[in-house]
Amino acid sequence: MTLPRVMDGAGIVRSVVVVVVTAAIAEPVAMSWATPGEGDLHERASSGVEVVAICPLPRAMLAAPSGEDTVMLGGISDLFVDAAKDADDSDVVGGRRAWLLTDRGPNGTAVVDGREQRTLAAPSFAPRVLEATIDWDSRHPRRLAVNLTGTLPLRDRSGATVTGRPNGLDNDPLIFDPQGHAAIAPDVDGVDTEGLVRTRGGSFWLAEEYRPSLLAADADGTLQRRLVPAGVTLDGAGMEVRDSLPAVYGQRRDNRGFEALAIAPDESRIFALMQSPLDGTDPAGSRALGNVRLVVVDPIAGRPAAEYLYRLGDPEARGFCQGKAAPDDGKLCAMVALGPTSLLVLEQADGGLARLYLVELSSATDTLGRTTGGDEPPLESLRDLAAAGIMPVAKSLVADLGPALGEMRADVRGRGDADERRPLKLEGLAVADERHVFLVNDDDFGIHEDADDDPPPRTCLWVARLPQTISLTPR
Repeated sequence: MTLPRVMDGAGIVRSVVVVVVTAAIAEPVAMSWATPGEGDLHERASSGVEVVAICPLPRAMLAAPSGEDTVMLGGISDLFVDAAKDADDSDVVGGRRAWLLTDRGPNGTAVVDGREQRTLAAPSFAPRVLEATIDWDSRHPRRLAVNLTGTLPLRDRSGATVTGRPNGLDNDPLIFDPQGHAAIAPDVDGVDTEGLVRTRGGSFWLAEEYRPSLLAADADGTLQRRLVPAGVTLDGAGMEVRDSLPAVYGQRRDNRGFEALAIAPDESRIFALMQSPLDGTDPAGSRALGNVRLVVVDPIAGRPAAEYLYRLGDPEARGFCQGKAAPDDGKLCAMVALGPTSLLVLEQADGGLARLYLVELSSATDTLGRTTGGDEPPLESLRDLAAAGIMPVAKSLVADLGPALGEMRADVRGRGDADERRPLKLEGLAVADERHVFLVNDDDFGIHEDADDDPPPRTCLWVARLPQTISLTPR
């Protein structure tokens, strides 16, 4: 264990605990990492938002079950945390179970025949669920410890691991080997996992980007069912495939499928949110308006129960209702259900925008019939929603994380400066209590393209104090 000293953004020297693990992770695994004691972390308060604790993940390794393609622990694309031990005492919140989800594996780019193409550095890597416990107590909010207790590689019904390779359908881009020499072979069961929820019975629902699709998994990571857009066939799949989602979801923008997933407190509904507007026939127009689809799925029936429209941007901004306030390249990266019809959504965009919005569905128009009917203009093309008879989801700002991003970037780099050229990819969100949330970033498995001597990025877990209380329905 080392205690490097780094300079924070205010010029205050602080120590950061880094646990160094060199061995590859086996199943199960037990290791832990923790923040310094109370008072060692410089307070950061901006616009009422305060990051009160940070916990870096260790420099550990994840090995593919085949023994090939060992990669740095990271690539975290979502976080799900169980409720407190004692629901009647908000101060007794330590030691709750948590699950983190990796994406498809480390990827980059290579120039192939004069064109930049995406590459996968570890084509045999199996996306997985990481089991953990989080020890955090609101009475001592600056103390945070996380114990990683095991990993669950995703498998098909035969027990074979699924990879992060695309499925080989017409709208899947070619992905090349790390050297850019050849396109990698497709995997009909391959998934680029981005969203995770866990039921009280121990099973999982996952969201992924390729098709896009929703997957039901057993407690051990065995994928049983995959919900895909209508008309999609996956011949030879190792799980049940149902084409029960609206066909239009297959028009997702490249690398922008389902990104955020949440489960209702009574577990009767699953909420899945696209990362960005569907491209359709007018990608530039769709992206400019910022109309994003949110589908509500009945997990028992395995089919949609409703659909709503989420509009990117500040709802208080002039021109929002006319589709003139969407940020450039807006992304919806994570969400959690607060009640039967209320969600907490993380919205980000280039230029340092990161906000938490309270989203209410009860007054929004259910657009599922319109979508499946197929006779109306696509939702992504609608500028004046009121004229089209559509009420989008109601949004209200809970917290602006933007002012804190600089120092959070410094946390990821393990150094005191905050280089704004390097984006911070916040992709995991969970509620700690009515005034605090957990946030986790995707470090791209420690891959960085700079040729300088900077340390590689790392995954960090933060606790952020909200400027206002949020209302929670107990699960």
